[in-house]
Order: sequence, then structure tokens, then C-alpha cells
Amino acid sequence: MSAMDPVLPLGKADRIPQTFGTLPGVGANIDLRLDGNQGRAPAPEFWARLSSDPELLRGYPAGLALEHAIAQRYGVAPERVFIGAGADEVLDRLCRSVLQRGRRFILPVPTFEMLVRYAQLAECELVRVPWVDAPYPLAAVLREITKSTALVAIVSPNNPTGLVASASDVAAVASAMRHGLVLVDAAYAEFADEDLSAAALAEPNTVLVRTFSKAFGLAGLRVGYAIAPLHVAAWLRAAGSPFTAGRFARQAALLRLMTCEGEVLDYTRAVQKQRGELAQLMTRLGWQALPQQGNFVFVRGGDALLLRDLLAGLGIAVRAFSFTDGSGAEPGVRITVPGEDAPFARLRRALHAALAPQAMLLDLLGVLVGTGRLPLVAVDDVAAVARILPVGVVTSLPRRDCMALLERHGFAPHVRVAICAEDGPSSPDPSQMQAALLKLGMRDAWHLGDNVVAIKAARASGVVPIAVEPADPSASALLRDAGAARLIGKITELCTLLNTLPRQLPQA
Repeated sequence: MSAMDPVLPLGKADRIPQTFGTLPGVGANIDLRLDGNQGRAPAPEFWARLSSDPELLRGYPAGLALEHAIAQRYGVAPERVFIGAGADEVLDRLCRSVLQRGRRFILPVPTFEMLVRYAQLAECELVRVPWVDAPYPLAAVLREITKSTALVAIVSPNNPTGLVASASDVAAVASAMRHGLVLVDAAYAEFADEDLSAAALAEPNTVLVRTFSKAFGLAGLRVGYAIAPLHVAAWLRAAGSPFTAGRFARQAALLRLMTCEGEVLDYTRAVQKQRGELAQLMTRLGWQALPQQGNFVFVRGGDALLLRDLLAGLGIAVRAFSFTDGSGAEPGVRITVPGEDAPFARLRRALHAALAPQAMLLDLLGVLVGTGRLPLVAVDDVAAVARILPVGVVTSLPRRDCMALLERHGFAPHVRVAICAEDGPSSPDPSQMQAALLKLGMRDAWHLGDNVVAIKAARASGVVPIAVEPADPSASALLRDAGAARLIGKITELCTLLNTLPRQLPQA
């Protein structure tokens, strides 16, 4: 065996491509995560009510209190309830229980990425049905059902698109699938106009899957559940470890279920309100927002990776998707709706700065001229930027020296304002950038600098930080870690980026 040979033979997992939505390229300074659809954290009173019994952490899961509470909530027998370590584990067990070679799984796509993964691990025939716009593709799904179809998925509201199915869709698919099962994944049902749980439970061959990760705000504890026919629930219990969600997680989920109805309702209503406002804002900014029913908004029609990176430069993580599932769906961005006023106001402000900049701020030293006071860019390149947006210059030099450099190298006619040492402390203090915006009479801007302190000043000002690509790769890593949304090799790349935005840049 050579040094390059694997110790173990390659398994089927090695043949499964990584297809997850891409996370922000800027990771070090993210402090507002809107990329995972987690719900609002429970109020402090909730944690105060949790038992401090150390056995909750020391002992293996025991008892069926959570199963009984869920069963009572839905009016079913407790034996039909299976608790998993998140809805992910429930879905995995379901796929391993009913799918294998020679059996078909009909999955409208794009959808929750782990369903594709679980199907591939089960080595079944995965039949992808495109679902890129409303409504649920019922006719196409029904056409694909054969005697070898073991499972059909209805994920509603769908992740990541937010599209929904109806109760009549559930009934029609279940009727056509009496020889098999229908998965109704209702992880986001609390946010939807129509909860499909009752429709699913009315059918004898459906498996309803729900979670405590979204509306209940317990994603970190990993508690999900299925309500299934008795024999299928038994399969789910047999398809893996006897211990799923831990004892503490079960206790927390039970308390949340029994005591948080008003809190969850308040959160879901806040999400629904902000969801509509966010969709309207993105439409004004030139994007297409799909009809939304989850705790997120999915938008398409623009450069998804650029939007992801621009927001990451301001400390906000969203998730970009580029689909390779055969659905033909356009790339897009999924933005979790915060459901709280302060984070939502910050998101709105960041979107304006990212997608509707009103000005371009440039560092004088390191961007326009070097430390030897020689020009680093051509006058025509600065003029090209100025034809798109007003240009402001910020520098730690005295005004006299700044103006002399701008005049000497021909930049002055293309610079609307110059903020110098006399106008306030320089980076990383945000005063100079704030002064530039005030003098320009504008609020939203991008900034091009060449160092970490400039990036920090831009972020503190709510200005999107972009950096000049240094020759040293280690210096590039420092700029990215500091929060630079993009690194560019030359100033004309600013024009390229700006030209990907709507031509009529809206005012804030």
C-alpha cells in the first residue's frame, strides 16, 4: 500500500457531491447570522424554568413525556410519534427505512439538500421534478408515480425557495401512493398561511415531520419528530441508535411545547410582517422575491455570490444557492428574517448600502497614490468610477497635501469631496467616512482601501468594505478575515461590480 492509498476502501458517501448552499466567504467578523433559519431564542424566563437536575445531562434519554405531549397536541396515539436528533435524523431514518436499489423517490427540486443526500446514500432511484415557481408541481409528480415508487416528498414551505403546497396536493399524492409513503416535511409550518399537518394526518400513508429548530428556537438542541403510521414509526425506531435526542433536549422541547404558545405566536407574526417588508425591499432593489411562507425570503435575478459577500462585509451572513439538481432554477440568495426590530433595521440598512450605494469612498494613500506619492491608478479609471457614483476621498494627510496630490495627478476634477486630517480622527475611527457621507449628503456607500484599519472603519460606518488585492497571499488572508467583502486587482473592477447592480440605483 502506497502512502497515497486510503486506509479504508472508498464507500458510497465518497461518490456523493457536496451541493450545499454556499456560506459567506467572509467568516471572521460575522455577528448577525441570517443564513441558517434558526428561530428566535427563548426568553430568559424559559431557561429559568428548566430543571437543574444533573441527571438530565448524565443520564441516557428515558421516558415518553415528549411523545405523549406531541400525541395529545395532534390527537394521535403516542406510539405513532418518533423523536429524532433534529428533523434531519428523522428524514435520514425514513429514507433508510423505505428506500433501496430498485425503489423510486420522487423529490420536487430544489429543496432541502439533505433529502438528496439521504436518497443517494440509500442508493434508490431519485426522480427530480422541477419546482421553481408556485404552485406545487402536482401533475408532474403524479405522472412519475409507478409501482416501484416508495416515497414522494412534499416539503412545504419549501426550503430554500419558500414555495408551498396545498392540502389538496397532499390528498391527491397520498391517494396515488397507497402502495407507498408520502413525506410531508412541515419544518416551517408555523410561518405558513396553511399548515398541512391536519391534511397529512388525515391520510393513512403519510409521514409528517416537524421540528423544534425553527419557530421554537431550539436548533442547537436538535429535536425533531415524525408522526407516522404505527408500522412506519416502528421502522424509524429500528433504523438507528436507540438514543436520539438527549434527555436535556427532550426536557427543553417539552417545556417549550407546553409553555411558549404566546411567545411563538408573537415571533411568527413578527416574521410574517418583516417577510413581506423584506420581499418588497428586495423587489425595489431589482431582485425577484418568490412567494414566501417560511421564516426567510428567497430572492433571485442578481449576482447571488456578490450579494452574499457584500452583506458579509457588513457582518451579516446569508446563504447563496447555485443549483445543479436539474431543476433549472436560477441561482439565488436565502435571507433569514430576524423577527426582531434591531437586527431587521440593520439588515435593511445593509441591503441599501450593498445594492444601492450612493457614493464611492476611496483611500488616498494606498489606492490612488503610493507612499512615494506616485499615482497607483490612471485618471481615466477614477473618472470611470465617478461616472457611476460620486467619489469621495478619505486620508490622514493634511488638506493642503491631499489637494496638492489630487491636483498634481489629475484626480481632483473627479473627486466630489475630500476628507482630511482636519476633519476628524483617521481609521480605524469611523469619523472620516461618516464626515464624507455627511458632506456628500448621502448615507449608503462602498469603500475601497488597502489595509485592515480601513476595513474596520468602513464596517463601523455601515459602508461596504472592499480592498485592493495585495501581492502577499498572507496579507490577502488578513484583509478577508478583517471583513473585506471583495478583493480587487484594479480600480476598474469597481465599475464591473457596480454594473451588476440595477442601473437605476434607488435612494435610501
